[in-house]
Amino acid sequence: MNAFDVVIFDFDGTLFATRLAIVHCLRRAFAAHDRSVPAEREVAAAVNSGLPLQQTLVDLDVALHSDRAALSALIATYRAIYSDEAAPLLQPFPGVAAVLQRLNARGTTCVVVSNKGIAAIRRSLDENHLSPFVDLVFGDAPGLPNKPDSTILVDHIIPHYGRLPKERILSVGDTEIDIMFARGAGIASCWAAYGYGMAEQCRKLRPEHEISDIEELPAIVQSRRRQRTT
Repeated sequence: MNAFDVVIFDFDGTLFATRLAIVHCLRRAFAAHDRSVPAEREVAAAVNSGLPLQQTLVDLDVALHSDRAALSALIATYRAIYSDEAAPLLQPFPGVAAVLQRLNARGTTCVVVSNKGIAAIRRSLDENHLSPFVDLVFGDAPGLPNKPDSTILVDHIIPHYGRLPKERILSVGDTEIDIMFARGAGIASCWAAYGYGMAEQCRKLRPEHEISDIEELPAIVQSRRRQRTT
C-alpha cells in the first residue's frame, strides 16, 4: 500500500526545465511593448521565486503596479510569445516520464498545481505525451487562487476526489512557494532540490522530504520511512 494516494506536482522547475523559455519570452514581451528589458539574471531570479506571472512582471517593472491596462497587455503578449516560441526551449527533466508512468501504474493519482497558465501546462504535457499520467491540472486563471493559497487544495483538489484524507496527499515542488503551500494546506511536502528554488530558504522551511532527482520520488510515495528528521 502506498503512503500517498495523490501526488501534487509543481510544473516549472519540478516536472519541466522551463527557465530558458521563461527568460526568453519575458524579455521578448518587454521589448514588444517598448519597455525597459530586464537583464537575464534579473528574470532568472524572478523565475526562482515561483510567483505567479502577474507578480513576476510587477517585480521586474514596478511601474506596472499602477498601470493595470499595461500589465494586462504585457501578460497577453507574454502568453502569446510563450505559445509560439517556448517549445524548443523547454523539456521534461530526465526521469519525469518514467516516474509519472510508474506512479500511475501503481495507482497513484498525479495532479499538477502551478502558478503557470493552464493552457501552457496542458500543451507541454500533450506535446511530451505525459497527459495520460496526469489526472488534473490546476493553474493560473482569472478568479482562481495562486500558490501558496491553501484554498487550492481545500476548495478545488479535495472536492474533486471526494473524501480524500490530507495525510494521503504529498506536494512536490522546487520553491519556497511550494513548501509554503503544502504547509498552509496541512499536507506533506517534498522539496525538489534539482529545481530553481534557493536551497537555504527552502531548507529553512523544513519540508518533510527532499529529493535531488525525481527518480527518488517513488520510494517516498511508497513509504514514509524516508521522512526528514533533521
